[in-house]
Amino acid sequence: MLDFLETPGDIKRFLEIMRIFLKYGWESALEVKRMKERFPFVSKLEGSRVGGEEIPNPVKLRKIFEELGPTFIKFGQMLSTRPDLIKEEFVTELKKLQDQAPPFDYEDVREIIKKEFGRNIETIYKKFDKDPVAAASLGQVHFAVLQSGKKVAVKVQRPDIEHTISEDMRIITFIAGLVEKSIKIAHYYNPKSIAEEFAETTLKELDYNKEGKNAERFASNFRGDPDVRVPKIFWEQTSKRVITLERVHGKKISEYYKHKNNALKKKISVKYIDCFFKQMLIHGVFQADPHPANIFVSVHKGNPIISLVDFGMVGRIDTELRDNFGIALVLLVEKNAKGLVKQLQVMKLVDRIDDKQQFTTDIEEIIDYFYDTDTDRIDFAGFGNALIRVMVKHKIKVPKQYLLLLRSAGIAQDTVAQLDPNINFIERAKPYAMKIIAERTKPEYMVKSFRNNYFEFQRFFTQLPESVMKIFKKMEDEDFKVSIEADTLDELGKDLSKSSNTMGMSIIVAALILASALLLNSNVETAIGSTVDIGSVGFIAALVMGLLVVLKILNA
Repeated sequence: MLDFLETPGDIKRFLEIMRIFLKYGWESALEVKRMKERFPFVSKLEGSRVGGEEIPNPVKLRKIFEELGPTFIKFGQMLSTRPDLIKEEFVTELKKLQDQAPPFDYEDVREIIKKEFGRNIETIYKKFDKDPVAAASLGQVHFAVLQSGKKVAVKVQRPDIEHTISEDMRIITFIAGLVEKSIKIAHYYNPKSIAEEFAETTLKELDYNKEGKNAERFASNFRGDPDVRVPKIFWEQTSKRVITLERVHGKKISEYYKHKNNALKKKISVKYIDCFFKQMLIHGVFQADPHPANIFVSVHKGNPIISLVDFGMVGRIDTELRDNFGIALVLLVEKNAKGLVKQLQVMKLVDRIDDKQQFTTDIEEIIDYFYDTDTDRIDFAGFGNALIRVMVKHKIKVPKQYLLLLRSAGIAQDTVAQLDPNINFIERAKPYAMKIIAERTKPEYMVKSFRNNYFEFQRFFTQLPESVMKIFKKMEDEDFKVSIEADTLDELGKDLSKSSNTMGMSIIVAALILASALLLNSNVETAIGSTVDIGSVGFIAALVMGLLVVLKILNA
């Protein structure tokens, strides 16, 4: 049962975790009764209890995570973004967990830097502040000055944090396995898999080289944008456990929450929302943890400039997901519940629905609930959490990439709502989403899409004759029976006729796209014009015919 314990340290840590759970009266979480039968020493862990029944369970869990330290605090923060896994009262309470920790000793900082670079700290930095400006669960930040005179911020990882996290992760995964076995409905959510994924994500954050690469990607994406800055990474003073970056000017965005200049606060909120949706809907790479400590603001002649820091957690969206998410946002802004349900199906977010009518009704209800008619705004964070609960109600598993999108957008909305409660968060996304929709109608988008799927088309057309021959062969060799039920033969004939027409048009569209793509790739002059021009006309014709096919399907 305890085969996950690999070292004496694992055993000691597991007993400490059990003691704290028992302290708050949570025997059931660890199946203590069963453990007592096999391991009598467990009884010795039961000591004085805290609070008893007067402390609500959500508060107990938050306090347990706080006592257990950095790994469990981060795990609790992750759970606070998963309303599909835990009840709303637990989500609300776990959001109070702060990723703060006491600073570690300066001598440890010196030792880590020497171990990473093979040199004393004085030879790397001209000046290094002994007291950190910030301390979190994974590391702490010190201000410093390079030998060149450049002012920098240096993030140093906590001593032995990788071992501590690995140890805790094995225990969390074990506990998740217990929950999965002992609670029937938990099997549907696959808590052990969630714990393993959390472990993988957290361990990735410990590689500061990767964070530096992420920062450079963001800097490249915002190059030429005067309103957004990303600090430069100094690679000679960066390693897996130490990262040195340009010092950011300005204040944390949260320091403007109580600012008296409302016009400036509105400007800041608009600038940050635009920055966020550019990441998500234009660049396809976004800061996955956009809380106020990771966003700085400086003001130059009344114009706010946004500086982003901390790229340990980054979300990525491929072109297809980005485009589909943009369309879904437009449908949400327009309060089009039926269109949104269809779009969720296109996104494969919703695959099989037992009761589509009820699902659509549920979506309409949460749109109405989170739509404020007085301000003409939709609470996106509230809608996102409610959408997840509706999906859970209909036994639909929520893919992790959508959870990350909804979580990040929810945090971003909360961040700007503190500056300007009247800001229309989702409305600001509409221009970017409409740009995506407009781009999808351009011939060059269709050419690019065809090129990306060229081998799929080739495989389909190559295998189609063989597949058809196999069907005819099966009909010829075997007793092939088809059972059809219809109210009347006339209705059946009409349906078949419609289907045949639609299929015929679809084949013509596919052939037209294929032929046009080939023409575009060969720039040859003909009697009626260049092949590029003919191919472009072909794509436009395919677009028109494709839209007609879609309309026929929707109206069927």
